[in-house]
Amino acid sequence: MERLLAALISLLLLAGVGVAQKQSPSQTVVAFYRALKEKRYVEGFRHSVYRGAVEGLTPAELQDLESEFARTFSEIPDKIEPKGEQIDRDTATVFLKFEGVDGVQQVALIRVAGEWLVGDQDSLALVRKQGREFFFNTRMDVNEDEVYEALSRLLGAEFIYAQKFAGNFTTLSELVRLGALPKDLEAGESTGYKFALTLSDDKKSFYAVATPSAYGKTGRLSFYVDIGGVRAEDLKGQPASEKSPLYHSR
Repeated sequence: MERLLAALISLLLLAGVGVAQKQSPSQTVVAFYRALKEKRYVEGFRHSVYRGAVEGLTPAELQDLESEFARTFSEIPDKIEPKGEQIDRDTATVFLKFEGVDGVQQVALIRVAGEWLVGDQDSLALVRKQGREFFFNTRMDVNEDEVYEALSRLLGAEFIYAQKFAGNFTTLSELVRLGALPKDLEAGESTGYKFALTLSDDKKSFYAVATPSAYGKTGRLSFYVDIGGVRAEDLKGQPASEKSPLYHSR
């Protein structure tokens, strides 16, 4: 299976070489969405300001990101109909009607070296700065935000539980069973992080940690939470502690 995926990704890389260079804004946007919908990710991103982020990726790195791409772009509808475009020098807006979505959606483009690309100047500058690390950095930012939200939810759930059960806290699996936390946390791993909760012998205190499943790929920050709040710092994948600084969400 791994060899098959690697071969498919190699074909994607080759397929992207022949992307048309002189498409209109509307044609560019439709080609962008169709390629992503059909899992031709390299070709799709080459219609956008993110081309610099995808062109430097190895087949292994593309395979690593494939599940996130598939989950993100699976919601693109089969039918996409252009409803007009506005061009102002080197910027453009395309108006699209997505099947099953109310209203008309607006998509921004910029012209770079005579070619229309989906996106804006700020995103282009960020991609140029980060290069092939862009998608991994984005994934880590998203994962870290989701981990913070999960631990904040865990903290609130523990407080509610303690109010009902004489000041006692409980386990991660019990909070999942009660519906206070999503089921995927029951296995102790979610959003690219490993979770663990520790109760004191008398159940009057607890702490939980979340560490990256793959440091530098799924996350950089290590998290710690107890009744004092959520803490985090970059510890190269090692667990955080009560000595870590309080975390403030982005």
